[in-house]
Amino acid sequence: MASQINYNIIDGTYPIAGQDNSSQGFRDNFTNIKNNFESAYDEITDLQNKVLLASPLTNGTFNNNMQGNVITNAQMQGMREKYFNVGNAVSGAINVDFNVGAFQTMTLAGSTSISGFTSFTATNGSFAKIVLQIVVSDTSHTVTMPATVTRAYDIAGYNTTSRVLTFDGAGTFTYEIGTYDGGTNFYLIDLTNNKTRVMGGNLVVTTAVSGVATTGITMTVTNVGGVAIGNITANNFIGNMISSGTSATFTGNVTADYLIANSGIQGNLTTAIQPNVTLLGTLTALSVSGNANVGNLTVNGITDLCGGDAYGVELVTATNGGSTVLSNVAGFAVINPTTSTIATYTVIMPANPMQGQMMRISFANTVTTLTHSGSGSDTVYGSLNGTTVNTTVGGSWIYFANNAINSGNGVWYKIG
Repeated sequence: MASQINYNIIDGTYPIAGQDNSSQGFRDNFTNIKNNFESAYDEITDLQNKVLLASPLTNGTFNNNMQGNVITNAQMQGMREKYFNVGNAVSGAINVDFNVGAFQTMTLAGSTSISGFTSFTATNGSFAKIVLQIVVSDTSHTVTMPATVTRAYDIAGYNTTSRVLTFDGAGTFTYEIGTYDGGTNFYLIDLTNNKTRVMGGNLVVTTAVSGVATTGITMTVTNVGGVAIGNITANNFIGNMISSGTSATFTGNVTADYLIANSGIQGNLTTAIQPNVTLLGTLTALSVSGNANVGNLTVNGITDLCGGDAYGVELVTATNGGSTVLSNVAGFAVINPTTSTIATYTVIMPANPMQGQMMRISFANTVTTLTHSGSGSDTVYGSLNGTTVNTTVGGSWIYFANNAINSGNGVWYKIG
């Protein structure tokens, strides 16, 4: 505004020395001086009520309240915002007051419910925000936001329905809270959590299919008996999947150049059509329907192929007076005395034979007196016990164990 003080109306040369001067000139000067003092008073008072001050005026009250007025084209330097500590042991219901500080912090001592954000500008279209820091020492402590928080998306640990904010560990978590409609609606923004880390145990990744957001993969983590258990659901897996557990379940198809189990495959490997099975390690059971084109097959145990039988061959070097328990995985045993004739030797059938196991025994030289028996309580029918055996003497036995027939003891039945 233009100042109303007019010093030009005051005659500085009046009265004139050495002559009579009209008293009217005195009165005019005094009147003009008084009017200028009044204008100065009004203008100074107006300034005192409205200007920004670096410190209080003498006998004045310090108040730099801008009352919502606009400051334009300002260059700011060295500016600070007010810090306020809500409390070092906060729990229960509290209010967060906009006026006390732009950056506010609180340390939780228990679960806390924010009843409301108060003192935010009531002018619709004006934007106001604060930064709220929450210090957490116990993951059982939660923070419930007021119903006015209507915009909170992708906030780690935040349930948009219950408006409850949870934390997956101790730490300091910082959020921005703001409104642009005078406090009717607030938004919540996570300022600190790593975006590669998802709290709350649920991650959904979508992609656009024909213009519609479509879920491509979901990942969930739950606490099961004190152990974090993760599940991945997707239509297709391409790339690497790493798990610290002992199993992986796929409801769809698995296509891979290699299927490698470093510590063995646990459970069953079932395929409807599998032209090649390689690098499988140990198979406890293999069932083939139709023809099997197999290169090298090493089997620890009995293998029944196409209705026949094939077992390992065991060569026993027999010394006079010695004995041997035949191998559990052998189907053929050749007893080879170290000389053309030895006096005695003992042959004991396998200690842990499999049901239906065949055992064929032949001799490369002569044993004058052979001792031949089953292992433990097993019986050998048609035993060669007490006989002299040589290259023309041998036999075949099949193992069968049935409680009703053998009273719990297995029997080797001679079949040839």
